[in-house]
Order: sequence, then structure tokens, then C-alpha cells
Amino acid sequence: MKGRTHLTIGLGIGAVASVSQSLATIPFFIVASGIASLAPDLDGNNLLNKRVTKTAQLIKKVGAFVGVLLMVLALVTYFLDVKHLSFLNEQWFTEQNKLLLFGWGAVIIGLSLKSQETLKNILMGVLSIFLLYYGFTNELWWLFMFALYIGGAGWFPHRGLTHTIWALAYWWYMSYLLQVSTGVDSLALISTIAYLSHIIGDMLTKKGVKFLYPLTNKVFRMRF
Repeated sequence: MKGRTHLTIGLGIGAVASVSQSLATIPFFIVASGIASLAPDLDGNNLLNKRVTKTAQLIKKVGAFVGVLLMVLALVTYFLDVKHLSFLNEQWFTEQNKLLLFGWGAVIIGLSLKSQETLKNILMGVLSIFLLYYGFTNELWWLFMFALYIGGAGWFPHRGLTHTIWALAYWWYMSYLLQVSTGVDSLALISTIAYLSHIIGDMLTKKGVKFLYPLTNKVFRMRF
């Protein structure tokens, strides 16, 4: 099932759930259900990580050039007298920063040599680290769990662990912590239903999902 279809179903669930809610809580239901309906496909490329995927594509295209440029700039400023170049800030180009610039150039070149999918997963991991730190330091444990999810999901096969009952349970508990944090009643239930709607939607396809993996490799399908 396509991502836009999953999103439409998820937003529909959030909209229906919002009918009996106060105006202030409606955005919580809409956003939570929308994200939940797309989250299982973070093991691949979808609407949630579209920007990160495009960044990975850009790095693949120009990463080697930018990396070499940074390394050359670092070497030039390290070995040559560049005081006559007014566009270079002498205070910034300390010896330590020159070496750091050289290192960043090497890192960018290394990343550009990775496959686009691996590079996308690395970028998602970097984003996850920032969210982990913020969630931990501010005791936002739902954000901490969400960061673990988005950082790890891409490393699993498509329609793998993120499409199982275990991921569904994980998402429920994370959503429950969000509900406690925001004080919005039924948020965990609606978010979990939206997540489940994605799994059920994929069960309607020919490929199906391994809902109880790794206990069994049985593929669950709903064929009419």
C-alpha cells in the first residue's frame, strides 16, 4: 500500500477521534495518528524521511567534490601563508580548526562512497542521537523512545520488525508516555490504532507481513 494511502487512513482515524475532543487537543490526535500511520515504513523510504533521503542523494552527488575542496582548503591554509587572502578569517583558521576541516572533508568523502540507503540510515542515526540527548536531558521518555525507533528502523529489512506485534507494543508504550506528558486522554489508543492500520493495510497486499516475526516466518495476509 502506498504511503499517501496509509497517511490518508491515519489522518482519518485522527479526525474521527477528534470529533468528541476539545479544540486544543485536536492537533495532537491529527499529528500523532499521521506520524503513526507512516512510521512502520521508516524501514525504507517514505514521507517521514523524504528530506533525509534527498540529503543522502545530494551527498552522493556532490559529497566527494565538497570533501576534496575542504581538504584542499585545509592543506592550503596549513602549509601556505594566506594572510593576504582577506576572505579567510585568520582567527578562525587556527591550526586545530585546519585539522578539523581536513577531517570533515575526509568524513564527507567517506560518506559519499556509501550506498544511498546506508547513508540515509546514518543521517537518521545522527538525528536520533540529537533527539536522544534532548529527550534524556529533559526527561521526555516518549521522545527518547521515538529517537530509538527512527534511528534503528532503517537498519531492518523492509516490512520486517517494524511491521510486527512487538513494534506495535513498543509504539503503544511510547504513545502512552506521550499521553502522560501532554495530558491528552486516549492519545495512546488512537496513535496505536493508526499504527495498526498501516500493518493491516500491508496485510491486504500480496506480500503481506510477518506479524509475529521472529517467532515465526508465517506471512499474514488478508485476501478477499
